[in-house]
Amino acid sequence: MPLSLRPALPADEPFLYRLAYENFYEKLMAYNWDPKVRDVLLKLQVEGQRSGYAAQFPHADHGIIVYDDRPVGRMILDRGPEVHHLVDIVVDAQHRSKGIGTFILRAVCTEAELMRKPLRLQVEVRSRARDLYGRLGFRLIEDLTVTWVMERAPGAGFSSGTGTP
Repeated sequence: MPLSLRPALPADEPFLYRLAYENFYEKLMAYNWDPKVRDVLLKLQVEGQRSGYAAQFPHADHGIIVYDDRPVGRMILDRGPEVHHLVDIVVDAQHRSKGIGTFILRAVCTEAELMRKPLRLQVEVRSRARDLYGRLGFRLIEDLTVTWVMERAPGAGFSSGTGTP
């Protein structure tokens, strides 16, 4: 399957904005919001997330997930000296549940494994992705009530499933 990850470029900006906007729209159930304020509030969410990531992980790599020569997602990964942080990974709604995220996550886990570093991430408690992370060997290290901090230690291994889209 033609799946790859490439660095994000300035030309990807419209795609990245749309991806974040749609992700917040779905996650925050913005279809229930007053249409007069919806776009303004979602734009604030997108910009706030970007600013937060840039401040917390200024050296992170921003990648575009490409499937069949089309961008379908993004991944932000900070390769720190002691720990790799998976800052964010989003696959657009039309391409979810096809194994794309799992495939990319396994590759990131393998990279961290080869570097003998733990891989850390934060996930919303109600997110479906939490179960995927568990299958990939991530364990809860801190409960922040709304989100969990999870970490995959080197040598954690993978549960069943190939993860091949």
